[in-house]
Amino acid sequence: MAQLLKIPDSNAIAELYNTYGPALYGIVLRIVYSREVAQQVIQDTFVKAWRSGANYDETKGRVFTWLLNIARNTAID
Repeated sequence: MAQLLKIPDSNAIAELYNTYGPALYGIVLRIVYSREVAQQVIQDTFVKAWRSGANYDETKGRVFTWLLNIARNTAID
């Protein structure tokens, strides 16, 4: 999955979304308590991941953890 972050391709980010989106959505929903806001946070999370995927460093953690941190920070903002 990490290699998908390095590819600036909509199909790659779609695959990441299909893999991690539902789990991230559930976590974000517990933070924001609104389905609409949670959906927006998840969308923003994957846009940010797509734009900064080249910065992902496999040695610092798993893809899910990296995406979760982006989602959590986006939800808090």
